[in-house]
Amino acid sequence: MKTSSYELLVNAAGQLIQQHAFDHLSDEKLSRMYSCFRCIGESDDNAEIADAESELLSLCGEANLYVETATPQSIQQWQTAMSYFGLMATPPVAAEEAE
Repeated sequence: MKTSSYELLVNAAGQLIQQHAFDHLSDEKLSRMYSCFRCIGESDDNAEIADAESELLSLCGEANLYVETATPQSIQQWQTAMSYFGLMATPPVAAEEAE
């Protein structure tokens, strides 16, 4: 079940975690996100992986792409990953232009 689209999402989310795009999440949500990463990477149970992928996608929807530390490359990778799931990730440039 480990699909390349979810591998791309895990990689993109990992980059954004390092760049503090999820710092606003509660410790519980961050813990659940890391549990999803582990499950997707280590589990052999397709049903368990599917549940983890679904939860991860939900949690990833809460990314803050407006942090100063997010790089354009990470944001592009994020947008590509989210587009696999039919979701749009708003680039920070639009918000900066509105200010």
